[in-house]
Amino acid sequence: MRRNSGKSRNREGAPRGVSRLCRLRGVWVSGVSGVRLSVLSTMRTAVDASRAASVMAPALAMLIAVPLVSCGPRDALVGRGGPTPDGGAADLGASLFASEMIGNDDQWNEVRGLPSAADIVFNADAQGSATRDGKVALLTFPGDPSQSDPSHIGSDAAIGIESKQLFRYGTFRANVLWTFCSPTEELVSSASLYFTDGSDGNGNGLPDLHELDFQVLCGNPSFIVLSAWSDYRKDAQGRETFLKRSHAVDTATGDIYDSADAASTTFVKTGYAAELLHPAFANFGTFVEIGIAWQADHVRFFAILDGREITLWNLTDAAYVPQVPLGMIFNIWHPPTHWLPEQTPAEIPSQSRPFAIDWVAWSSG
Repeated sequence: MRRNSGKSRNREGAPRGVSRLCRLRGVWVSGVSGVRLSVLSTMRTAVDASRAASVMAPALAMLIAVPLVSCGPRDALVGRGGPTPDGGAADLGASLFASEMIGNDDQWNEVRGLPSAADIVFNADAQGSATRDGKVALLTFPGDPSQSDPSHIGSDAAIGIESKQLFRYGTFRANVLWTFCSPTEELVSSASLYFTDGSDGNGNGLPDLHELDFQVLCGNPSFIVLSAWSDYRKDAQGRETFLKRSHAVDTATGDIYDSADAASTTFVKTGYAAELLHPAFANFGTFVEIGIAWQADHVRFFAILDGREITLWNLTDAAYVPQVPLGMIFNIWHPPTHWLPEQTPAEIPSQSRPFAIDWVAWSSG
């Protein structure tokens, strides 16, 4: 659980600073239900059978070709949409960005914390009807047979992609397949919104960190870990000072956890909600649509679970709601400890593990 200072990557999520780009592109706008990725079927034997089990769901897709003009940050102002009741039809608003991940197309910076072994592949073959177009972007974390190589530890060794375009407000959505591993191992698969430039706009003596994280840990994949950061500093000795709020949901039980305080990495159980009970979430092989709806006064984290849009966390604490443009980031990395249900040592996976991204979209709604 490490983070660089300045334009850097964090301990629970995102890569280094995001650059801006002005482009005119043709993209595909689309939607898809949860599906099963068969290209990875030969790797499932390394996982407990209960995790490998999944049920194929038919996908209904619609493709619309649209031109996308991108100049500087794309704003999605309050009033174009916002949170909708669970299970209801969301107002998606105007499309500001969409990618089927069939190519980089100069939309993404590629981050290889382990450059000699990392693998980032767009247009990877997902086979059959595993996705709408049979293609995904794969981020592969290289395994360590010794499970002791320090170069594999921490978010400095993350494998990821970060969007060159920044956005301010709106709804980020992605269809992803979280990585898998044994219960003694650990990897973080993360979809995040992020920006930092080292400034201290809130004047509290710490560099500001504008970050929203949606993360799943393969050692206990029923847990969804959500975080919102406001500040972060790491000194020359590697000591960290930060302010953040974290919220976790155990989809196997419906239990809810929150960070003990804004400067803590530990979680305490704070509640239970029956609507958060979705045991199938942890099934390896099933894509999940996830999202972050962000406006000036709130952030809503959600996922499509068992066919319904379920709100996982409504964040209204103004200190942790970003006000500056953010970039989209996907990455995978190894933390030295399991985060939940309690902090215990975690092994580096002995074999390479993939994190798959089917499609990504940003809308004004």
